[in-house]
Parts: sequence; structure tokens; C-alpha cells
Amino acid sequence: MKSPPSLPAGLRIGMPMPGQRVFFGDKVSAAAYEAALARLAGLGATIVEIDIEPFYETARLLYDGPWVAERYITASSLIASAPESMHPVTRQIVLGGWHLGTAAAFKAFYELEELRRVRDHTFRGIDALALPTVPTVYTIEQVLADPIGLNSRLGTYTNFVNLLDLCGLALPAAMRADGIPFGITLLAPAGHDAQLASIGRAFHADTKLKMCSKGLTQPPLAVPSTSLVGDEIAIAVVGAHLSGMALNGELQALHGRLLEAATTAPDYKLYALDTTPPKPGMLRVDAGTGTAIKLELWALSAAAFGKFVAAIPPPMAIGTLRLADGRDVKGFMVEPIAAEGARDISTFGGWRAFVTEKAAV
Repeated sequence: MKSPPSLPAGLRIGMPMPGQRVFFGDKVSAAAYEAALARLAGLGATIVEIDIEPFYETARLLYDGPWVAERYITASSLIASAPESMHPVTRQIVLGGWHLGTAAAFKAFYELEELRRVRDHTFRGIDALALPTVPTVYTIEQVLADPIGLNSRLGTYTNFVNLLDLCGLALPAAMRADGIPFGITLLAPAGHDAQLASIGRAFHADTKLKMCSKGLTQPPLAVPSTSLVGDEIAIAVVGAHLSGMALNGELQALHGRLLEAATTAPDYKLYALDTTPPKPGMLRVDAGTGTAIKLELWALSAAAFGKFVAAIPPPMAIGTLRLADGRDVKGFMVEPIAAEGARDISTFGGWRAFVTEKAAV
């Protein structure tokens, strides 16, 4: 069977401290979560304990703060004219927000800003957070008997996601002994979707291998489309525009689409330029005398491609790159004068590996 994809090098995955993990007495789910963390560690991730209490505090704001009042404003006319058209549980929650005053709202806004600063501090120490998707499971009958209480429990690890502006990826992890599936959710700051996808793909492939070894099956892994659609143009990025890095949001703002990870022919040198933010500069050299450099191919519409290229500041430029498989694509190059005196980092094989090494030092 084909080996699963690898996790990104130097990956740090956060988990709540043992005393902060909530499973409402479900020891089976608790054990399944421990097993999922062990698998992530086995795949090469470093597991880091974090204080998750500020995240729980944010979750409490969702239903106890002004955001319920915001929902009431949106739905108040419907509730007044046709209350029966709204699910009674939803109506009950929304009606709870009408009495919240201005002072309480501003107090909650200030508190949320403090909690977002805690979020930033937390994610400076980890690349992603791995949590149970739900802490336990309930039957339909149980939820119908206590819809607000039990649904709140089911949202233990997700109710804070929107307020903290996080992106998430839910993944199957195991089939419990009682036949109930268990999964984890990866969380990261907004804009890091591609990074979560790379972690999730490796974890999901490993899950599939584990399930198959037990005679169970899962749907096949989705294969990212590497085909251009319509007037799309492929552009190769080698530095801060890589997924999960500082300038990747520029591609996403233009509705860019990640096609694939690729490698250049061994015809290039990569330099660390003295710029803000730090950037690499790639120069073409005589065929076979350089290094194969790792990069990503992104698809942009023709209009977005033009807008993106027009905004590229010197000494960066767009040229034609030769990939290891012989394809020629448009991609980032650098003016030769900017590389004079710059550090040659070609031996790292790519910008991500260089940045990871530099961070470790």
C-alpha cells in the first residue's frame, strides 16, 4: 500500500493541558483523543500543551454576550411577524439577547480583544491546535430532551472558533469500540487553510491505513485538481506567498487556488534578500549547476494574474521557470543585482525549510 504523505517539517501541534480536557465522563472519547495525539506525534509532529481556558471563555461570550443581541436584531422582524416559522429552540436563544445593554456590549467587545491577543500569543508557539471535534456523543432522544444544554456541550471545542477568527478542518480519526466514529478538528488563525489541509491530508491518509488494517473502509482521499480552468494562469511562488506564510493572503484575496507542490529543475540558486518582510530571490544558472528548489503552483484568473503581477515590488519580477518534470511556468525571479552579497540558501532546497531552520536557531 502507498505510504501516506508526510507532515510539514518542524510541525508543532497544540493540545489542552490534561486538566482542561472536557469529555463529560466519556472515557472512550478521551482515550480516542489520546490515541489521535499519539498518531500525530508518530507522524513527526511535536505535541505542545497549551492553556485553553481563554478559548473556553471566548465560547461563553458567544451565548452570554452581545452576539446573541446581534442575532436578535437580524431576526426580530421575523419573530414579531411569524414566530412559528423559526425553530423554537433557535427562537428561545435569540430572544435571550434582546435585553443586553450598550455597556454590557462594549465590555464584551473589550474582553474579546483581550482574548484575541491571547490567541495570537498561543499560536506563536504552535502551528495548529488539535482538539476533539465533539467531546462526547448523544442520542437524538437525549438532545430533544435538552436541546440547548447538550448542543452547548457538543460545541465545547468549536463555539469559540468564529469569535477568535480561526479556520478549522474536521477529520475522522477512529471508529470507537462501540461503533461510534471519533474525529479531531485542526484549528489555526484565519488564512492558514492550506496549512491545515497539508496536515489533514497526512493524518487522514494514516487514518485510512489504520482503518484498512482493521477491515474497515473510508472514502478515498480527494485529489486536488491540478488543471487550469477557463482563463486561469499558473504562477509559481517560492517565498512569503507559500501557503501558511505572511503574504499568502494576497493570493487568497484574489481567489487564487493552490494547484500542487512542485520542484524546479536543478538550474537555480536561492538567496535570502535583505527585505521587509524577508524574501527569497531565485536566479537561474547554467543547466544542472544549481539546485532543485521547492515551490507551490497557484492558479489565478487572467485578470487576477495581471493585478497580482502589477503589484510586485522591485527587486522581484516574474519570469519563466523550468520545473523538474520539464514544464515551463510563470514564477518569481529576482533582479541579479539584488542577489549580490546576499546569503546563498540553495542548500536548504526551499524557503520554508530555511525559515524553519532559522526559527529553530
